[in-house]
Amino acid sequence: MILIACKRVLVALATVLTLGLFSACGGDYQVADGGIRGTGSSVGPVSGFGSVFVNGVEFFTDGIRNREVQSNDGVATENDLNEGMILRIEGEWQPDGTGDADSMEYDDTLRGKVSNLQMDASGESISFEIYRQKVIAGRQTVLKNRTLATLAEGDYVRISAWRQSDGNYRASYIGFNPASYGDNRVELEGPVDVGSVGTSQFTMNGVVIKFDDRSFVEGLSAEDLKPGVYFEVEGSEDSVSNTLIAKRIQIDDFRRYRPAGEDIEIAGPVSSSYNEVDQTFGLNGLVIQITQETEWDDLALKDLKEGLLVQVEGEFVSGRLVRATEIEIRDGNAEVAGTIDAVDLSTDSFLVGGVRVSVTPRTIITDDDTDEALLLSDLIPGVESIQVEVSGLQKEGGDGEVYLEALQVERELEDSPEDAYQLVGVPAKDGLSYRFITILGVSIRVEDDAFEDVSLSELETLLKGDEKVVLEVEYKRKSNSMDQYEASSVELE
Repeated sequence: MILIACKRVLVALATVLTLGLFSACGGDYQVADGGIRGTGSSVGPVSGFGSVFVNGVEFFTDGIRNREVQSNDGVATENDLNEGMILRIEGEWQPDGTGDADSMEYDDTLRGKVSNLQMDASGESISFEIYRQKVIAGRQTVLKNRTLATLAEGDYVRISAWRQSDGNYRASYIGFNPASYGDNRVELEGPVDVGSVGTSQFTMNGVVIKFDDRSFVEGLSAEDLKPGVYFEVEGSEDSVSNTLIAKRIQIDDFRRYRPAGEDIEIAGPVSSSYNEVDQTFGLNGLVIQITQETEWDDLALKDLKEGLLVQVEGEFVSGRLVRATEIEIRDGNAEVAGTIDAVDLSTDSFLVGGVRVSVTPRTIITDDDTDEALLLSDLIPGVESIQVEVSGLQKEGGDGEVYLEALQVERELEDSPEDAYQLVGVPAKDGLSYRFITILGVSIRVEDDAFEDVSLSELETLLKGDEKVVLEVEYKRKSNSMDQYEASSVELE
């Protein structure tokens, strides 16, 4: 988890909470005051509909005939898209945070059967393989009609993901038993294995792939099958010979990030850490260059390490080189779970266990039981109470108020409300006094028996030090008052 290193002036968009002036950081580097505005491409997870939201921009798609999506994976129109799918949009975006889409393009990263499924000890992330290609899924992964806990060996899935520096894939979306996926049931992406290319077959992660001259598209041929080069293969599985029959071989998903005009917005995990010598880092096969004009949001240069999920807005300089105009973190560093206390549509926010949660155009809101796209208004409690699990970014407003900016919200309807809550966050340095701890803006009473792996005195010492302290707290409402809470468990995260 990354401690908030710097803040910015947040521009008050129609759907974004106005938070006031934030302080700058990062030496001569600038804080963010808004993204690029012009013609180009935006590549990132879909976060909402009505139009299509990608990377915090609402793109209007009525200018595209039949709202067509370019894809050979059975995604024909906007109606076939799901939240979490990594979509490429070409178009133009405006200073008001909206844009006009000229085209939309989607491609599954992987498609096939789940194997070697492993849940981590916390239960918050899971790893598995699709034909020996490793996939990691976590709290920010959108699962259609399922959960991480119900993912099972042998499930047939479609995956939209980013490739990490270690060659594994970080899933943004997982769909189960898709009714439509085009003509080819299997899709695999990965590098050609050394010494594996023959006249009619090669291997990828040890999986044998058979091909003929008709298998290649985009001007490719068997001569392009060089060791270590990544390709995308679509086809079918021959269960008798345990091989894949390639119907289509093309360049891997890096093609998502090709130039379309000068400007680009992209999200993904850092593939190579920041290099102080040439002031660059790697992202999705691109080289991102930082300048004195680069604007920052909630992170610093030292945070740009392999695996960190970020969003970059910039301009193509040449080839794969992009000059960054703005960089912001997309990796959640805080969580809260429990029953919603109240929803305020005027500020695009809601309360859970005393934590104020801000909803932005980047927030993905899903339901635990359905695949419908939800709005903030769908979280207003009615006859049934509403339980949510929220992952996002711990932030601080200009007035000093600490809040949680939601990246993902999962809703679950309940017959009766519960008074138990759970949160993960960084406690205030001066927030431990008179047996009360302040975390994510909530003051919680803590007795000695609530501490799991750290004592009160040890925690006091840690908070006085320079190292970041992250706590996981389970707590309950102490009385009918909305602002009195008592911890049942406190442990270091």
